[in-house]
Amino acid sequence: MTGEPRSDAARRARRYAERVRRLPGDDTAPAFAPATPARRRDPYDAFATPARAPRLSEGSLSDLRVATKDNVAVAGLVHDAGTGSLGWEPDADAAVVERLRAAGAEFVGTTRMDALALGVTGEACRAGPTENPAAEGCVPGGSSSGSAAAVAGDLADVAVGTDTGGSVRLPAAFCGVVGVKPTYDRVPRTGVLDLAPTLDHVGVLARDVTTAARALDAVSGADPLRPTTAAATTTRALATLEDPLGRLRVGVPEAFVEGADPRVTAAFEATVADLTGLPGVTVERLAFPEHADAAFVNQVHTLAEFARLVEAGGRPVGDGRADGARGALPADVADADVPERVERLVATGRALNRGTDAYADAWDARRRLIRRTQACLDRVDVLVTPTAPVPAPGFGAVGDGFGDAADGSGADAPGGAALSPGDLLANTAPFNCTGNPAVSVPTGTVEGLPIGIQVVGQLGADETALRVARTVESVADETA
Repeated sequence: MTGEPRSDAARRARRYAERVRRLPGDDTAPAFAPATPARRRDPYDAFATPARAPRLSEGSLSDLRVATKDNVAVAGLVHDAGTGSLGWEPDADAAVVERLRAAGAEFVGTTRMDALALGVTGEACRAGPTENPAAEGCVPGGSSSGSAAAVAGDLADVAVGTDTGGSVRLPAAFCGVVGVKPTYDRVPRTGVLDLAPTLDHVGVLARDVTTAARALDAVSGADPLRPTTAAATTTRALATLEDPLGRLRVGVPEAFVEGADPRVTAAFEATVADLTGLPGVTVERLAFPEHADAAFVNQVHTLAEFARLVEAGGRPVGDGRADGARGALPADVADADVPERVERLVATGRALNRGTDAYADAWDARRRLIRRTQACLDRVDVLVTPTAPVPAPGFGAVGDGFGDAADGSGADAPGGAALSPGDLLANTAPFNCTGNPAVSVPTGTVEGLPIGIQVVGQLGADETALRVARTVESVADETA
């Protein structure tokens, strides 16, 4: 095709595609019957579409109910991804859904989310906000708000979420459940609507670490339909969960603690003291000067990458099975009926991409962040931080501006809100930039509001992070 006019090349490509489509059916694909909408009890407005899907066999997850975020493809259902009218109707399940169903899990529906995953509180869903089952009057966190609420409210045992800056771990902390952001691409993103492809992770939320490890085992590993995931080899998280920790070096990056609410800091330090009392565990305090800018770097990449996807109909990053979603994404996101804040954020992303070096500059900062994280993990086995610097805020307490308000002034938060999205993502966003596995595990409450501790492991060492999270969970249970 070298040297052919573009029109001739396009015609040949179309003829080839049509010939492939006329071939006999693909009997190598799982023969799953599509999901269908169903009525379910939903006191927290957690579901986008309550649904059911026939089970084909018994498996490792046959005793579990699972839900998936509304940006994850489920054949037979219409997905709006938190908008008012995206109307994506995938003809195949996402890879993560195929794996959950193959493991025998009972599918119970798709969950609400902030529109197009551009939100941190769960308030920016066109269908309405999701309630926090663990903290009445407080946000559930976002953008995987419905997934966290479904688990916290006992509407599902496991829920799938996506995490670009903290969208699994933040709702997990606010709702008092476990949230796992695995190593980048350990869980394939095939069939998942992109937000920022270099930051997006598919993760799981569950009631406890053991259940989360079971689900992670079921969905992990390379996707043969996306050859770029071929390096995503994995061991079994559940099989190693109860292994003794032995000699464990725990690092506490001090900058992640210094900016936290004093109540969160006190609870975090109490848990660290409990860990220090365990045989073989030592704790080292570490410098992490890049922390102050990490959330901003994450936001620059998120908005710039998403704006590019919108402008190109979402197609530059393709895996075949999400094309229906990407094709449904209009060049003007207002046509999908999104909150005004989402339109502003997309406009910000376009401005960042227009004749500036902002994206490249952010990569310079991101590379330094990666090097700092690796330098810390060369000295210790895991890092531990508060998952969120504050307990779950009340509805309306977080602004929707771009950037952060590290001084607590809410300088970019419309309406004079005391917190910005950057404030909430300060401790989670760094590890989307680096791709390291990170687990949020509940460690009790402060004044009745759940809080979480984040355990961060080496790249590919998800099992170690989960094993330490399981120990933190045990310590928390003993002191409750």
